[in-house]
Amino acid sequence: MSGINLISNAALAEICPQLKQLRQERGLSLEELQAQVHIETKLLKRMEAGRYLPYSFLKRLLAFYGKSIRIVIE
Repeated sequence: MSGINLISNAALAEICPQLKQLRQERGLSLEELQAQVHIETKLLKRMEAGRYLPYSFLKRLLAFYGKSIRIVIE
């Protein structure tokens, strides 16, 4: 049985700005981040804008930043 990989719009609105903030706090450009996490720059832009956030990419970014996420199921 495979897991469910859904991220709600409410979660996107909360998570995505934090991804941009984490990148900026580290002084990284999108191109520098792309080189580190191997996610295309155009996708990183969409992720930071809250328009696109595959769970697999979220996990990769969180691991790079040394962060975790708490999952709440209602």
